[in-house]
Amino acid sequence: MWNGTRTLVTGGRGFLGSHIVSRLSQLGADPVAVGSAEADLTDIDETVRLFKSVAPTVVVHCAVQGGGIGWMKDHPVESGRDNVLINVHALDAAHQCGSSLFIGASSTCCYPRNPPVPFREEDIWNGYPEPTNGPYAQSKRTMMDLGRAYHQQYGFRSVFGVLGNLYGPGDAVDVVRAHVVSALILRCLADPEELLVWGTGRATREHLFVQDAADGLLALAEWGKPEPINIGTGVEVSVADLARQIADATGFGGQIRFDETKPDGQPRKVMDCSKAKREIGWEAPTTLEQGLAKTVAWYRDQRNH
Repeated sequence: MWNGTRTLVTGGRGFLGSHIVSRLSQLGADPVAVGSAEADLTDIDETVRLFKSVAPTVVVHCAVQGGGIGWMKDHPVESGRDNVLINVHALDAAHQCGSSLFIGASSTCCYPRNPPVPFREEDIWNGYPEPTNGPYAQSKRTMMDLGRAYHQQYGFRSVFGVLGNLYGPGDAVDVVRAHVVSALILRCLADPEELLVWGTGRATREHLFVQDAADGLLALAEWGKPEPINIGTGVEVSVADLARQIADATGFGGQIRFDETKPDGQPRKVMDCSKAKREIGWEAPTTLEQGLAKTVAWYRDQRNH
């Protein structure tokens, strides 16, 4: 379906978006990467003007105002308000410019703080999210619910992939904005006396290699129902185990210390990804060990340039 398809990718020069643009090019699509330089998506007029000028058949929406758990905690207004505006405006503009499909990148943080583990799609709405990133999580819920409303009222096709914690080549090189895997890699490569890790180390997460995330999101185009689908690995790893694996992958031999004055965030976070396998025939192929090796190699390469 992608051959020659004009596809607008918001956040197309960002971490996830750049990998989606690359994958679309491989699939023979006509991707158009846009970012904040082209339009401020918190402004509806700028957003509609941009979308109409591109006239895409498909919109893949990855644009986000975000960062790691520390940034979210310190910027609850920006992480909530800005992302609600960005998501609502992207959906509105996609519909107004005549697109036939909207693919939205959602996040595992949209789940309630303590749903049954592993997380199943039907539990997304059963309680408030982890408060540390609550406003951001609510912006993802708003996007998914409005997409469902657009489908109900106008028959506009929208699909949403609920992504696990992303990591991989192209993530932030600023430790403050980096996700947990990249932040730990950056700290290890700086060769500190000890590796300081936020929280107790007991919290668990699942980690999704960014190229797998891009493939999983694009696979949703074949499905086309306005319901969230978990796109992840279904593999649960504690922060302590993750830190040890990253230390091994980077060759860091120092002590690992946990700063228990810092928040753990959600206690457990791992998704049931059986719906993606059943409905769209997709599952993540990259193991954490394989993904970490590729990511560390990329960060080493960045340091050498």
